[in-house]
Amino acid sequence: MKPPMPTFLHHPLAKEISLAIAIKLVVIAVIFYAFFDGHALHPDADAVAERLANPNQPVHSSQSSSGSPHAD
Repeated sequence: MKPPMPTFLHHPLAKEISLAIAIKLVVIAVIFYAFFDGHALHPDADAVAERLANPNQPVHSSQSSSGSPHAD
């Protein structure tokens, strides 16, 4: 037997709003984990500027190559 629902969830719209809020919180948690889990690359300023200047080019890892064209 199911336990009774709280009184604020008796309205169908309240159920939908509660579900939407729960989904949004899950999405926010996933985005937060994806960006702040500590495993993300920390690109240098040149790599960010190159990516912004040429957004359609494939991404390459500038940290793994030691012969960077911007290295002095």
